Amino acid sequence: MKDKFTWLITIIGFLLLITGIILTIVGSEVLDIHFVRNDLVPIGLVGSGFMLLFGGIMVILDKKYKTKEDSIQENDERNIRIKQSAKAKAFDLLIVLFCFGLFTLALFGYMNKTSFFSLLGLYLLVIFYYLYQFVINKRSM
Repeated sequence: MKDKFTWLITIIGFLLLITGIILTIVGSEVLDIHFVRNDLVPIGLVGSGFMLLFGGIMVILDKKYKTKEDSIQENDERNIRIKQSAKAKAFDLLIVLFCFGLFTLALFGYMNKTSFFSLLGLYLLVIFYYLYQFVINKRSM
């Protein structure tokens, strides 16, 4: 299941990268596609595609060259706990920085109402999902 997801992400990244390159070369006006900012769409597509493609390739190569000792060490409880602790601290930092960044962009006028409330909704969705998982995990333990 995880391998299929990795390949799916890699293929989507490749398709986004190719689409961004085509839009850069041909242009959205020739293809009769209307965007709000025609100059930023190819940059966003190429950037997103490159990140997904690079991430997928790195995961595939990591799995390909992993030895049995690496798999055993990866499944060690101490290493799992270290990874979970690092993820928890990164999540805490992300929650604070995202909130400050969102309100800073809104206060300086770099964000319209639609994007502000969309990002605020995503932020609250993540917080509620965290609380839901917290309650579920607390009940199971």
